[in-house]
Amino acid sequence: MAEQEMIKHTKAAYRALNNPLTSWKHKVKEVGLEIIIIVFAVSLSIWLHSWSEKRHEHNEAFTFLKGLNTDLSNDLAQLKSDQRSYLNVQEGAAYFLKVSNGDSLNRDSLNKHLRIFYNTTFFQVNGSRYQALKASGKLNIIENKALLDNMINFYEQDVVYINMLNNNFNTYKTARLGEFLDDNLVVAADGTNNWAAVLKTNHIRNALIRVKAAQEVVNAYSLAEKHVAKLQELIAEELK
Repeated sequence: MAEQEMIKHTKAAYRALNNPLTSWKHKVKEVGLEIIIIVFAVSLSIWLHSWSEKRHEHNEAFTFLKGLNTDLSNDLAQLKSDQRSYLNVQEGAAYFLKVSNGDSLNRDSLNKHLRIFYNTTFFQVNGSRYQALKASGKLNIIENKALLDNMINFYEQDVVYINMLNNNFNTYKTARLGEFLDDNLVVAADGTNNWAAVLKTNHIRNALIRVKAAQEVVNAYSLAEKHVAKLQELIAEELK
């Protein structure tokens, strides 16, 4: 419709300019009026298109942030769970170090902490929504720069760093503890075992010292939790 109006006024300007029955002053007046109408129509059309696009992006951002907030709530729960897992590993390593240094081995404590030799931890971030927005090239629909920066830092730095630490820690535990136990631990059919002797070996003692000092991983999780909390705070402001 806007195109038709512009064509109409362009033709009117052309006719006015080529009308032999009117003076040049009248022609200038008529052509000038038609030009003003055309410029106004073009400007209005551009403004309406821009407004419509902006409104669409705002709605798109609102929907994205609502979903992202849910993703982050799930991520926060997993961050807390993973951190508890590492704290349990540290607690278990501390107990087995005491046995390694001469304390007697308690069966209940052994069963309680046994899993630290075999468990692995990997942070499975709920990042598909973020990755989809990033892949679409539409990160700029998030107008709040602080929110955008925090979001990018969490997914591109925190998550990557945590899983690098996880991978290193899991690899170390598997190589230094799991494989050694597989080769040296003996459990008889009647349940008797050589756990106490194995725990007193230098190999296990040195590995347990490293495992007990997993504070860098715990700190990385703790920092990521703070970043998620800040992100959710910024999102809540945007969704008001």
